[in-house]
Amino acid sequence: MTASLLAVRDLRVRRISKAGSFELFVDALDVRADEVLTVLGPNGAGKSTLLRVLAGLLPAESGTVEKAGDATVTMVFQRPIPFAGTVEHNLRLALLGLRLEPAGVRARVDEGLAHFGISHLAKHRAHTLSGGELRRLALARAFSLRPSVLLLDEPFDDLDNDAREVLSSDLRRVFSTTGVGVVVVTHDLHRALMLADRIAVLTDGRVTQVGARDEMLARPRTIDVARQVGMANLLPARICGASGTAPRAANAGFAEVAPGGRLPVSGDWSPGTPVWLGIRPEHLEQDEDGAGFPLGKAFVRAVVSDGVARYVTLDWNGLELRMHLLAGRLGESTLSVGDPVALRVHEAGVHVMPREE
Repeated sequence: MTASLLAVRDLRVRRISKAGSFELFVDALDVRADEVLTVLGPNGAGKSTLLRVLAGLLPAESGTVEKAGDATVTMVFQRPIPFAGTVEHNLRLALLGLRLEPAGVRARVDEGLAHFGISHLAKHRAHTLSGGELRRLALARAFSLRPSVLLLDEPFDDLDNDAREVLSSDLRRVFSTTGVGVVVVTHDLHRALMLADRIAVLTDGRVTQVGARDEMLARPRTIDVARQVGMANLLPARICGASGTAPRAANAGFAEVAPGGRLPVSGDWSPGTPVWLGIRPEHLEQDEDGAGFPLGKAFVRAVVSDGVARYVTLDWNGLELRMHLLAGRLGESTLSVGDPVALRVHEAGVHVMPREE
């Protein structure tokens, strides 16, 4: 495992404002070199507060944020503000405190501008830039400092879809070539998945789960984390033991979903245990080739397509399910509201979580 550049332990932060008080609790969180940690959470969860503590801009009531050796930390705010003067001058001002030789300053300015595709704007006045160009200027300014850790607060805020796609690609490229440790906070799951190596879910001021990106998508520990990472199909169920006609593993069984549905589950769950069953929309499939576990018939409630995917809402035994299908696939069937659909799911696509009565 890569050594931590920043190590957060038993952190407690309290902020009081006219709107009331807010508390942030982080038991353990590490920022590693050559890795992107995405902090995912809704507005008001405490994401920006956490970044400011990591940057040293906000004191903690208790706990520690330890830096490794001479690691340096730079933060890019959600609403970047340019300095007066040209784009190039903005980068030069950021480098003043480093006492570099003129050649070193020139090299870093050129490098920062090139990283984010704004070399052609070097002589433009910074206050004339568009929102997307201004964000790229802020990132170039930060990277010219060559920090060990870079903190990004909602870097895609106020950008249109095309600009977000291009900036996501550019950021991933720059991250991979510089080896910087990155913390990105965002409420946008799609952007989180495009950038993250690891994801930390922040809910109501608490980091509730941290893990590798794919681990978080497939195995959230709680229903709240499952919702945050896009596991949209969450069904209350009860373990009913090993039964059925298909051969199963020794620790496999079934869970009964009221009213009358049954799904395969794995793990050491006692019969009668109340659980949540989570299925990602992309793991729910039409039963066309017989593979997987048949769920029976559902009916289409709604179909929405963005040209890339079709988002299908289904009624299955009175419960709402969501299914994502790749649009434009050759031979795909068309679905309309009211159509019956035979469903299936692979056992590995059914995730079990504890549920209180």
